[in-house]
Amino acid sequence: MKTGVDLFAAREVFPSWFVPAFVAGLAVLVSYSAWTLVQLRGAASRPLGEGVGITVWILLPLSFVSTSAVHQFYPFRPSVAVVYGELDSMLRFNLALAAFGFLAAAGLGALYLSGRREKAIVGLFFLDLLLLIPNDACWNPFNAWWIETIGASPLMFVPNLYASLFGVAALLGVRPRLNVAAVAVACLGVTLLGLGHMTRLIW
Repeated sequence: MKTGVDLFAAREVFPSWFVPAFVAGLAVLVSYSAWTLVQLRGAASRPLGEGVGITVWILLPLSFVSTSAVHQFYPFRPSVAVVYGELDSMLRFNLALAAFGFLAAAGLGALYLSGRREKAIVGLFFLDLLLLIPNDACWNPFNAWWIETIGASPLMFVPNLYASLFGVAALLGVRPRLNVAAVAVACLGVTLLGLGHMTRLIW
């Protein structure tokens, strides 16, 4: 919720509708996430609906493509090899982390679908920890406090962490269809946010 406070303080940078809509959406997201965490207790023994696993493990790698919208979909563009060497070290790390996250999530999906489900979920937790490393020094109202305080922001991949939470909940049988939908909504939401930045409609 700190992000909401930061954006409210810089609300003149955005269209008048954006900050209230973002804060409201953030409140719903945090509340639903807390509810999901509570429901995860004892969820390992619940049955998994057919097709849920495949859908989750398609969406989780795609969540990294969605998140990269804020950086014009790099590193998932053919020109990345041309521009990569011209970028500063923090942005190179950010793009490398996005590419690694995509490949790691895809690999974990293959591991899950091969029958090693617990190992895949544990691996996803380790990937989530890696995503918390501050990786974005692009100056904007989202990142400003983090950059001033520790030199870089860990916020870019937070949507992937939410997608991971909802995906794991679905895999463990906690409202599978609803949580698969939540993963898809997380991907769509961060894509729209990134497109809003790319087109300068939001900031």
